[in-house]
Amino acid sequence: MARRLVLGKAGSDYGLFVSKSGTDVVNDSGTLTNVDNSGNLCNNDLMIFDSREKGYTQVIAKGTVNVSKGSSNALTTTFSSIAIPNPVVIIYADGEYIELTSVSTTAFILTVPSTYPTVSSFGYSVHTSASTTGQDTPNTTTVNYIVLRGYA
Repeated sequence: MARRLVLGKAGSDYGLFVSKSGTDVVNDSGTLTNVDNSGNLCNNDLMIFDSREKGYTQVIAKGTVNVSKGSSNALTTTFSSIAIPNPVVIIYADGEYIELTSVSTTAFILTVPSTYPTVSSFGYSVHTSASTTGQDTPNTTTVNYIVLRGYA
């Protein structure tokens, strides 16, 4: 039987922590704060609820990746070893063009095309004197990402 619930002090924080079915909320393989010197909280992707997290969704993963241009260089980033229902992936590339081409329950795929696409291909137009359409994209684009647990 799994120990799935902690209510009280976790390291220097107090809260309510609930893990997925079959997973101990406190184990020795987690990377979060120490719980009463008896072990660590399980990884975020194994939590159903963590009261320290704010808002409607829980952060599952966050990080930074470098994506090389060209469709043959699509980068698959795995954010969980178990299925996360309806994950929400938010990406930020500091103003550079990036395509989030696929999201599954455990990973997402980022692609930078070799050249900038036309803005009209997105269903709207931008009036500007400078156009990047058809120009080369940077060789490497740095992308920050965050993955949030969705609701089933």
